[in-house]
Amino acid sequence: MKRCLVLAVGLALSLAAQQPNPPKPVPAAAAAPAPAPSAAPQRPSGSQRVFVLKYADPAAMADVLRVFGVTVVANSEVHAVAVASTFPEVIASVDDAINRLDVPASAPQNIELTAYYVIGGGTASPLGTAMPKDLESISTELTATSAFKNYRLLDALSVRVRAGQGAETAGTAGTVAAGSPVIATSFRVGAATVSSDGTAVRINRLYAGVKLPVAAGGGQFSISDINFDADMDVKPGQRLVVGRTGMNRDQSLFLVLAARIAK
Repeated sequence: MKRCLVLAVGLALSLAAQQPNPPKPVPAAAAAPAPAPSAAPQRPSGSQRVFVLKYADPAAMADVLRVFGVTVVANSEVHAVAVASTFPEVIASVDDAINRLDVPASAPQNIELTAYYVIGGGTASPLGTAMPKDLESISTELTATSAFKNYRLLDALSVRVRAGQGAETAGTAGTVAAGSPVIATSFRVGAATVSSDGTAVRINRLYAGVKLPVAAGGGQFSISDINFDADMDVKPGQRLVVGRTGMNRDQSLFLVLAARIAK
């Protein structure tokens, strides 16, 4: 009986030795540390500068500079603008713009325009006067381009305008016969400007007119309106033939325009 008990105990111990070691409990994973908050992006420290203007209006300059996305304060008392920007390199662009814009304003240009009313015909007209020497080149040009050989100056009207503006004037050129109304002339421009390179004068809405009395019998006269309307460019110093219109079957009226940029 004892022998059996010993065998049983030995067998139990042998089986226990053959059992694998039980796994050790794994401790719960420690909580992962929270990621460090990312550093805020570094912003440029910015830049500020005060510009004292010599010529430009501070308020007008401030309006232009805001296109750079800067903060601008204009002060008319000290004639300056204060500029602030988050990005220092923008201040360099602002500086360049101010150097370009803060310059003396160019003096407004004056333009002198002269309209010559020239009568052309197969025979000399009793109206007007002989062509002056400074229009002899026009007579030669008209002779080459028309059938007329005789030219006389009916009238000449001049206006002086500020660039971008208009002007008008009027005159008289004698009578067509005893007891007739006077010949009335008029000249008007809506606006005259000078091209950026100074090589041309632009005329907008030019109007030149002649009210010519025409004998109607019995000592009466009707009025014939002869008009020119045009937009054109003329070179300073040039005499430009604007157009031609009939006066009667034997004569035509030519309009010649001259321009000069006055100092």
